[in-house]
Amino acid sequence: MSRRISRVESGADLMEFLDRGQSASSENRFTFEIAWEAANKVGGIYTVIRSKAFVSTEELGDQYCLMGPYKEESARTEVEECEFPNNSPFQWAVNAMRSLGYKIHCGRWLVDGNPQIILFDIGSGAWKLDEYRQELWEKCNVGIPHLDIECNDAVILGFMISQFIGEFKSAAERFSHDHGLSEPKIVTHFHEWQAGVGLIAIRTRHIDVATVFTTHATLLGRYLCAGNTDFYNKLDSFSVDEEAGKRQIYHR
Repeated sequence: MSRRISRVESGADLMEFLDRGQSASSENRFTFEIAWEAANKVGGIYTVIRSKAFVSTEELGDQYCLMGPYKEESARTEVEECEFPNNSPFQWAVNAMRSLGYKIHCGRWLVDGNPQIILFDIGSGAWKLDEYRQELWEKCNVGIPHLDIECNDAVILGFMISQFIGEFKSAAERFSHDHGLSEPKIVTHFHEWQAGVGLIAIRTRHIDVATVFTTHATLLGRYLCAGNTDFYNKLDSFSVDEEAGKRQIYHR
């Protein structure tokens, strides 16, 4: 085959893998899915996250947890707030964050599957914004416009989540040691740039977990796909600055 990417129809029965987290629990695996639109309906990613919540919980059970910003107007109707069991790494990590002054809301998202969800009050982390921005600049040479509220909120959320993941990893290792379990395996899946700062902070802070990033659509990507290019197989060969300049797409 000349093309590196092709499509085949699935012929396998995946039901054997949907055991409500029994396999994940026995293997000490945890999956966190992070998105600005977790229980926060503002765009298309909300639909993506919501539509896969059922199968995610059917496969991973309570080894799966969503994370995002706390938006009271949405959470009031979409989330049933409740605490994690006291003797769990989830609650230990939540307690550790709260002891540092961060406000965190836990519970179940009221959609099919009722997945666990953790929502972070961005306002409770705003006092560290300058520190976060400085760290992002010193370690990544990424600057954030001072008055760009959307970007500043993304920075606060990202660093709060990275700190939580660090706390959770420590808690999961302690829990595993106390109960004779294998080393915990943690996957963090970030959606789009609004959540992506958390992935960057996890890497720069050397938190040893697996990271996944999904970008759902970009303006340049849409233009290139519409131009009848072999987009995915040539993804690494595009000169993005040149292609964006041709179409007058510039950083704001």
